[in-house]
Amino acid sequence: MALALVLVGCSAAPATTPSTHRPATATTSATPQPTTTPAAPSPAQVVTALAQQFADQTASGAWDAQWNEMAPEAQALWPSQGDRTAMLQAKFSGAPIASVSLGPPTAGVTWYDPESPAVSVSDTWRFPVRVSFSSPASLSPPGVAALYSMTQISVEYDLTTGAAWVVGEGPASMDAPVLVPASVASRQVDVPIFMYHLVENQEPQESAYGGNTYGWRIDVGLTTLTSQFQAQMAYAHSIGATSISLPHLADALLYGLPLPAHSFVVTFDDGRLSQWTNAVPILRQYGFTAVFFPCTALVGGVYGPQQYVTAAELRDLSDTGFSFGDHTLKDNVALWAGDATAQQLEQVTDQSKTTLESLIGGQPIQFIAYSGVWPGSTQFSDSAREQPLFTTLHGYGYVGGLQDLVNDSADDYSTALWQLPRVRVGLGISISSWDAWVANAV
Repeated sequence: MALALVLVGCSAAPATTPSTHRPATATTSATPQPTTTPAAPSPAQVVTALAQQFADQTASGAWDAQWNEMAPEAQALWPSQGDRTAMLQAKFSGAPIASVSLGPPTAGVTWYDPESPAVSVSDTWRFPVRVSFSSPASLSPPGVAALYSMTQISVEYDLTTGAAWVVGEGPASMDAPVLVPASVASRQVDVPIFMYHLVENQEPQESAYGGNTYGWRIDVGLTTLTSQFQAQMAYAHSIGATSISLPHLADALLYGLPLPAHSFVVTFDDGRLSQWTNAVPILRQYGFTAVFFPCTALVGGVYGPQQYVTAAELRDLSDTGFSFGDHTLKDNVALWAGDATAQQLEQVTDQSKTTLESLIGGQPIQFIAYSGVWPGSTQFSDSAREQPLFTTLHGYGYVGGLQDLVNDSADDYSTALWQLPRVRVGLGISISSWDAWVANAV
């Protein structure tokens, strides 16, 4: 692989031409001419030049030209150079970028792989970007153009060789905001989306619930033992499975990006503290990512025996390669059953999304995990009843929704992304059942 070396500076001045050079006589020696060596470009000049070149190539759609400018860690995110180019062409063909400008960089920042928090590059230069689209008002969902200025271009620099490579691809990255095309080809992928709540070292004890038997039973049903979670992740790692983010899944469904073998999605609802204390270390151990759906009104709270993650812990997750979705204020409003008024929907979804983006440092929130009246024995809920909700959420800037259904499914048939079914993981899911979901994926 050819690695890019970007140098900034002036060439040495050309030698004096013979026609104007006066030859020395026998009694006179030529006066020595002073020579200067151009200063070597500074690291800041090198990384800035590469970042600007990468930004300009993004604006012009020169995706192939970017490949050899990318670090091995960035290249490894993609199936191949050709697949990356094809996906980005499909994504931006209906959303041309007019320009990408850079802000002042911050040096010494660690870049984390958005698909594997175990992969990181230290001491990178991170550039904020400003992305201007040719027709921002025409993009879907509304407001998505502004989200692209939340992306950043990160560059690593080798002090020994003076070489620089892009690790964070900014608007071209796999974790960049999802754009919904005007038309979507029919595609099917077999990717289980696992839904976790509690990851505890033991089953919740009824005595800790102060007589709230209903609450205790609910939590028991939502509990996965830490040992179970460890075994699940160990199995996935043993077969070479890959955890993916929701934007990665959208890349496959909307733009046709090939997915890795045995792809699966890990999601955590509510923001329970045990996710942070027990599950996250295991995810980091095996290099798996996850999507967290905290309830913003519960952050840092203690309700009965349950504690919830703090704002600082959410920010740490965001800074180290994990992604987020909205789960409303408290997940106590049935969104699509007609019970929520327009004012309630705006408060528990759009306002909650904005709060979450602020808590995690500006990462775009485009997916929501929502509850509703369970549809009995059917796998998918009634689209006719849900459609008004989808229309409202689309207007708020969401692109997809993850369901909480009675019947579980690991098959995603929705290219619209609004009815993504999940496998509810708890004490009732055996290790062999979980393993089968992953073994049969993609």
